[in-house]
Amino acid sequence: MDRRQFLVGLGGTTAVLAGCTGGADDPEESTESEGKYSELPEAEELLDQHYNALRDMVFASEEKFVNRDSTMTDRTIRRGDTGTLVKGNDVARNINSDGKQRVWFSGNARVSRATHRFNPNGITPPFTDRTVVTSLIELTTLERVDVSGDDERVFVFEGTEIDEETEQEGELSIRSIDVRIAVAESGYIRSMDAELTTAKSSDADQTASSSYEYEVSEVGDVTVSAPAFVDDAVRIEGDLSEDRSAIVLQHAGGPTVAADTKLVVEDNEGSTYPNHPNGLAFPTAFESGDEAYVYWTAANQAAISVGEEPSDVAREFSFPSEDGDRGIYLAEIGAGPDRFSVAIDPQE
Repeated sequence: MDRRQFLVGLGGTTAVLAGCTGGADDPEESTESEGKYSELPEAEELLDQHYNALRDMVFASEEKFVNRDSTMTDRTIRRGDTGTLVKGNDVARNINSDGKQRVWFSGNARVSRATHRFNPNGITPPFTDRTVVTSLIELTTLERVDVSGDDERVFVFEGTEIDEETEQEGELSIRSIDVRIAVAESGYIRSMDAELTTAKSSDADQTASSSYEYEVSEVGDVTVSAPAFVDDAVRIEGDLSEDRSAIVLQHAGGPTVAADTKLVVEDNEGSTYPNHPNGLAFPTAFESGDEAYVYWTAANQAAISVGEEPSDVAREFSFPSEDGDRGIYLAEIGAGPDRFSVAIDPQE
């Protein structure tokens, strides 16, 4: 989402989540942490350490964001030893009877009822809405406050003063803001709650509000299993060959991919065209346990070999030279949503 567009959409109601601290056993570690969290890190740095910490944790979390038009995003996460289950109203197609959508993250794959996304370098679940958290942090000046408790040591920051530069950037007229963040000693955001009230652009006497609530709980004590639809998905995995001459695909389970199923493939130097007479398609059925090779036969033309490595390729797959350039991507393409895709990040 465009940052300015998001800021213009913000407003605030009430949300309260408890944060608490405990004492550190090692005085030296306690002193080091006190210095580290004498002030809150910049938003991007804080979120980076939040994600890095949660990747290695077993936990549950809840997140709710109510925008100024009363639209609510509601998401829960349960992360266990076998994978991560995300339930929310903004994460996938096919809403369940409870109004929540479900997506399973298994480390390298993101699986919904309709699609299987694979990246050999890993796929990170949406632990937090980074756009919302970043904007709320940057809209106020947060200062450390002293609190006490019996749980894991946390550092609490509160802010009610408006950051005028960010307010002007978003062309906002903020009437009030109240943000509270508790950061665990290990680096993740333990809880956050915020209220924001702004004047409506059409009438300065009227206000609109939004609220944000987030909490990490059940740390180290969560069990979770993959939904039944994961076994029904077409689970196509892939990576580059060592010499980068081909994308090597494995059919890791689920329904057979029929012969003539169309694909699109692209890298930094070119891409195939789905509706072209020489478009990319499976020459034979691709079944569970099979291996296939996708390779370039010309600048913007590719082929698939099932079960046999290609003997002649036109060129290697190319990664982008700069951030933001086109990477390596392959996906099924057809009348409906693509059932599977493989994205490969640059390799060092």
